[in-house]
Amino acid sequence: MYFFLAAYPLLGAGLKYIDDAFDEKIFSKKLAMVLAPFLGILWAYTMLIDPFSATILLAILLGVFIRGKIDNYAHMTGLVVILVILVFAGINLLFLPLIFLATAAFLDEMGNDVIDKNRGHFSDSKFLHKITLYFFDQRWLTKMAVLFVVLVGIFPLYFFLAILLFDGAYLTVRLYTRSRQQTKKATCA
Repeated sequence: MYFFLAAYPLLGAGLKYIDDAFDEKIFSKKLAMVLAPFLGILWAYTMLIDPFSATILLAILLGVFIRGKIDNYAHMTGLVVILVILVFAGINLLFLPLIFLATAAFLDEMGNDVIDKNRGHFSDSKFLHKITLYFFDQRWLTKMAVLFVVLVGIFPLYFFLAILLFDGAYLTVRLYTRSRQQTKKATCA
């Protein structure tokens, strides 16, 4: 249990670090490239040791892969490392929860893309708009799906906590990126 509660935030933070190194050009791309294989090894190991974890992490991978979010060399390197390890080592997972969670992850990515592209059309004064922005910006559909499989007794409760920590670390790195962007804008002005 404790391993997952430590590994998931490392995975979430590492993913966002790589994203922001390439997309926002805030962090070092070289460091992101060095980090990617290690992140891939941790991701694969975290999948190999537990079928519940394998199901959650593969669902996230499928959701972002199908949506086309693996869009830089570092992410591709990490994905190749994960796939090579899993092909040689094998993987145990739960098929029906995988479909359910992968669908939720894919829909979260779609919703996140829609709000990112149409943020200007959402009103800060309308409650429904605020909720929609928050829900897809924070990717709550996947978290709710994990909570559902926990509540129906398929997954242990600590995996819901693990996914919250994953996203919390991801969002913390995003907040740090945004603060660095604002600092850069302020010093350039």
